[in-house]
Amino acid sequence: MHFKRLFLLASASVALITATAFAVRQDDAPQMPEPTAEHKLLMERVGTWDAKMKMWAPDAPPMEATGVEKNRAVGEFHVVSEFTSNMMGMNFEGHGVSSWDPSKKKFFSIWTDSTEPSPLLMEGSYDAKTRTLTLVGENMMMGQRIKMREVVTFKDADHATFEMFVPGPDGKEMKSMQIDYTRKK
Repeated sequence: MHFKRLFLLASASVALITATAFAVRQDDAPQMPEPTAEHKLLMERVGTWDAKMKMWAPDAPPMEATGVEKNRAVGEFHVVSEFTSNMMGMNFEGHGVSSWDPSKKKFFSIWTDSTEPSPLLMEGSYDAKTRTLTLVGENMMMGQRIKMREVVTFKDADHATFEMFVPGPDGKEMKSMQIDYTRKK
């Protein structure tokens, strides 16, 4: 008998939630969220981009490589990235999702790649005056948890620069990577 009451209560709850969701409709159509200016900013990255990379490590000469980034839209809200390259004779593959959360008023990104077992979760903000998106987070890198900062500068519709900053040997922030992007035509 107790199970039957729980089942009826759960069924009534589901029916109430469903009825509430349908009541929110206008003209028998669900209200769909509209993309914000921040979502539209992310959509500027959709397309295929050539990437020229430069990487710095303490006490080592800079390394250079090239790659390709393919970005596609998921609806009008999110961008999924696929990055491929060959660095130091090894194939490199990375995947990311970038988004804007209107409720938190923050940009978010998650990145995974073929060199690290942990995903990189970042959040941040956009400065319209300098056209820069700045994200901060922590990640495992070479077995250590480190703080990271990324800055993406939107130069124009066909050019952008990505910079990554990590703690140097002295604990002060240093630039570890720069990627200059040019949209493929």
